[in-house]
Amino acid sequence: MLRGDESVPEVKDKIVKADSRNEIYNFLRNQILSLAIEPGEMLSENSLSSQMSVSRALVRDALARLIEEGYIVVYPQRGTVVTMIDPERIKQSVHTHIVLEQAVIEEICRQGLTPEQREALEQTLAKQKEITGDNEVLELLAADEHLRYLLSTFCGKEHIWDYFRTMDCDLMRVNYLQYSTFNFKVYMSSLTRWEHTQVEGRLLVDNIMRGDAEAASLICSNHFNTILWNMDTLQGIYPQFFSR
Repeated sequence: MLRGDESVPEVKDKIVKADSRNEIYNFLRNQILSLAIEPGEMLSENSLSSQMSVSRALVRDALARLIEEGYIVVYPQRGTVVTMIDPERIKQSVHTHIVLEQAVIEEICRQGLTPEQREALEQTLAKQKEITGDNEVLELLAADEHLRYLLSTFCGKEHIWDYFRTMDCDLMRVNYLQYSTFNFKVYMSSLTRWEHTQVEGRLLVDNIMRGDAEAASLICSNHFNTILWNMDTLQGIYPQFFSR
């Protein structure tokens, strides 16, 4: 684990010539989400500024956003630390996603889909098919999230994603572990984790198009509960990433 102004190996290997707050923020967030910067590691404002060739003020602003979203925390006398993955926070995030996203599904099924919305969903599913398990896991997560974000825009509820962003740091990290750990075939006929997600997406869209809110809501809850079902196994494999 790093201390003080020691360099951060994972960041140093991927030097970013960032020229904006968003670039620095997105880079550091992705490093933490992908566990290239691991839970419990120290972050130094000076080191990050030097490695990315940017001002400390820009780094400070990016770190402030990461603090708001729960990715890092500042301890007196100790410094800035990447938060551990908290199973209780994940349970709360899963519950919140299920409640709010099922409400979105029910509203869409009541109001129906326009031809343009149907086409947008089909295009999103087609793009998911182009992504394989060989892609970066962060791409898989983004593709999965985009489908559900798109649904929220259909009923004017896209701002719930601003709320999700402030509470999903642990859910996103454990989901990253889920894809990177289980994205393989157990048997020749079995599905990888990403292929399973694609099937879920197809079933979700089909049921929404039919106006079957009950079936679509069940698929939604199963999607998130699968993360909880796998969490105990992931804790056993990666105990160093989780809070006790």
